[in-house]
Amino acid sequence: MVKSYIKLIGIFRGKQAKHNTQILNILYDNGPLTAWEITGKIQNIGKVSLHATLNKRLRSLQKKGYLDKAVKKWCLRFKGIIAAILIQKTPKPLSDRWTELVESFTKYFEEHFNALSKVTIQANGVIFHPLEAIKKAGQILRTFDDWVALSNYVKGLIQTGVINLDVISNETLFAVILSELSHEQVEALTKDWNIKASRHSPDNSQGQ
Repeated sequence: MVKSYIKLIGIFRGKQAKHNTQILNILYDNGPLTAWEITGKIQNIGKVSLHATLNKRLRSLQKKGYLDKAVKKWCLRFKGIIAAILIQKTPKPLSDRWTELVESFTKYFEEHFNALSKVTIQANGVIFHPLEAIKKAGQILRTFDDWVALSNYVKGLIQTGVINLDVISNETLFAVILSELSHEQVEALTKDWNIKASRHSPDNSQGQ
């Protein structure tokens, strides 16, 4: 049975849904792959025909911000990771490439948000630096539970009509997540970030 909120996400509606789901699941389980490698992981008699179809789906998912391509290999972006978790009946353990994937995600945001280094944002009465928040997010979004919790939060935004996952950009989605947090949630996240950062600080490591 398909979860009701999944139908609120355009890429999971209509004829495109099957292949879009397969692509996201395969990349989630295996890390970056070429189009032919993705094709090879789907049981189908007409591989050439399937490859052509998947190429169209891959380009469409890239245009919508779910995927990116580097050195001939396709990989999940921020939205793609969240979507891949949401379509699973029971969120499953991540692939061995997960750490590499998360590090790529963090690097991507740092590179694209460097212009925000001197910018501050006020959300729900809390003032914070978006670039610093992005870097800290990379520190805490490293475990499976962290991403499942974030995905459930995004699911709530989808169900209440706050966002359209097909249309919103990765950068805007991240900004919306930060701006939608309540004062208490921002304080809790900040506290959590500080705790996790201190655990990984050089001084703390030397004392252990």
